[in-house]
Amino acid sequence: MTRLEGKVGLITGGASGLGAGAAERFVANGARVVLTDIDVDRGTTVADELGAEFLRQDVAREEDWEATLGEVTNRHGRLDILVNNAGIFTSCPVDETPLEQWQTVLDVNLTGVFLGCKHGIRAMKANPGGPSGSIINLSSVVGMRGQPGGSAYSASKGGVRLLTKSVALENGPHGIRCNSIHPGIIETPILDPLFAASPDPDAMRAHLERTLPLGKLGEPARDIGNMAVYLASDESVYITGAEMVVDGGMTVGLP
Repeated sequence: MTRLEGKVGLITGGASGLGAGAAERFVANGARVVLTDIDVDRGTTVADELGAEFLRQDVAREEDWEATLGEVTNRHGRLDILVNNAGIFTSCPVDETPLEQWQTVLDVNLTGVFLGCKHGIRAMKANPGGPSGSIINLSSVVGMRGQPGGSAYSASKGGVRLLTKSVALENGPHGIRCNSIHPGIIETPILDPLFAASPDPDAMRAHLERTLPLGKLGEPARDIGNMAVYLASDESVYITGAEMVVDGGMTVGLP
């Protein structure tokens, strides 16, 4: 099944985790995919394994966005899908958070998405045949609620949530859709420090699973990648400004 046949997609933070999972599903569904990341070695390896392309990009730098979108459109002539996935996580109480740490998280997680939307829209407006495209912004369930120790991360992801809605409002008339995905606890390297710090990683995993109504952690490709494929495809042409929560029931409450 090739739900994305003929479409060109750019996925940031594609060297691992949710970005790599989305790329796997995009390629399997017929898209031409360009991955970006600051991790050149891992990004190149993932791209080669999947049959995608790789470009180095720091999403917090506007000149990198200009260069990346220029290269994508030079190679492929258009941009149909942009997945703003690149992000970083920190955990620190508000009154102990260094300003530099706060700013770094917002630079990557929120400003990076703003720049992606800004330059992605410009590219999509120049598509042959007229403006069109789908922008998919990765937020989080903690972009919808608070999280102890996660002030910077929550603030950045909450900003992505509302930025998405503004982009959707402005660009619907141009045929460009914008939606956000809000993952819960997904099996990615972001969990590695949590398990490493636990005296019993298996018990920690079991605890996390017990907090979820579906009783299991999410998987990058199956759960987030497939949702991204839906939002990128023509199956979702009447969906924009939406919050797609993929969390195993986490935000519903305890089972």
